[in-house]
Amino acid sequence: MSGKDIFIGIQIGAISFIDEGVEPVLDLLQEKAGVNALCISALSWSIGNAGRATHGFPDHGVQEPDHLQGGAFFQPHPDYYAATFHRQFAAPDPLYKGFDALADVVPAARARGMKVYPYYCETSSSGIRPLWQPGFQHFLDRDHWGRVATRPSLLNPHYRTWWRCVIEDWLQNHDLQGILWGVERQSPLMDLLRGDSTTGFDEYFQAEARARGIDVGRALEGYRRVDHFLRGVRQGERPRDGVFITLLRHLLHYPEVLMWEKLWLDAHQGFYHELAGLVKFFNPRHEVGLGIWQVINTYNPYLRAQYDPTDFAEYADWLKPVLYHTPAGARFVEFAAQWHQTVLADATPDGAYNALATVLGLEDIVAPREQGALAGFKPAYVKRWTQDLIAATGGRCKVYPGIGVGVGHEGESRAITPQEVKEAVHAAFDGGAHGVLISRNYSEAELRNVAAVGEALRELGLL
Repeated sequence: MSGKDIFIGIQIGAISFIDEGVEPVLDLLQEKAGVNALCISALSWSIGNAGRATHGFPDHGVQEPDHLQGGAFFQPHPDYYAATFHRQFAAPDPLYKGFDALADVVPAARARGMKVYPYYCETSSSGIRPLWQPGFQHFLDRDHWGRVATRPSLLNPHYRTWWRCVIEDWLQNHDLQGILWGVERQSPLMDLLRGDSTTGFDEYFQAEARARGIDVGRALEGYRRVDHFLRGVRQGERPRDGVFITLLRHLLHYPEVLMWEKLWLDAHQGFYHELAGLVKFFNPRHEVGLGIWQVINTYNPYLRAQYDPTDFAEYADWLKPVLYHTPAGARFVEFAAQWHQTVLADATPDGAYNALATVLGLEDIVAPREQGALAGFKPAYVKRWTQDLIAATGGRCKVYPGIGVGVGHEGESRAITPQEVKEAVHAAFDGGAHGVLISRNYSEAELRNVAAVGEALRELGLL
């Protein structure tokens, strides 16, 4: 593999171009890291994906919070939204007034030989809400209690139509090479395990359930029983037969819950399957990239079972597995603690942590629980997960591991250093990677860590 064949991408938000200038940022990225592809958060409500840093400012950009509201950081073309009622969704933040993250960046990037992909990352929790957008609430799902939920319904035809309009606008009006879609949602049962609100119960899901012969009333009753049970567990209640066995008993008595879980999974996968086909409709040479959430590809055994990588290979030209190994230690400690509060409450904290590590194949990657947050994951994790994803997809799509050069994290976590970054880049290519995607967001990264990517590529003879 020669340097000209590899993908060296970076995720970046409009705020970085506003704060530092389009031309200077592009020059810096090419000079320090050899970047040849931009994944621009063109539409987002997540400050982590589109805003300034939230956990300490790096050595560039404006050193103050931006209080992101979010929305479209490009100027929507009205002619492309005739089929939807949702036409006013440009970001209202004063910082973005007069700036278009596509029209003002793509020509300069293409002149430098860079590919450009608009990037959208799904909202994984109820904490991120586009409250200011007129009419967005008509896309919202319902939870298992019948309340309006906090995230859009994957089966709502109006929501799907709106996304068709957005992608047509992107691809018909800008010199783009495709899109990157971040796969970061989870089914209602997993929402209950982490104590979050659920989605997947609006009239569209209920109609699909009836079409499949699922008893809607029994399914709702099952989810509600599981919800009540897990609330009690979090409050210290312990059933006679233990938490794990009692949870299994609830699921066996209400098989409609697992049938609904499959319905939700089909809806989620069907959503990005549809968008992948739409991208190819406008130009078969357009690329579809899928970003695979670290909770899916690493931490959660249930989600690992749901999202078979062979499915991704049917619809994606390339995959970006999120493999941020440095903060992964802290994130895994927190994930194991979350499961210890519910499904693994019968175990000790160490027992829950070690059991998950063993089941997930992480036992030689993680440190003991008490040291896990500051130890991070070993770089071998990046190599092994890259190898496994390439093998699982049979080489049908390229794999560009997400290398964490700047990832905000609350609480105790291992610091990201140039040496950590270089080890991750080497591990990715040792595992057969076809490129790397510098992540999570340029606005969070120290420039020395961005430069470390370029240094590693030069050591490998790829730059």
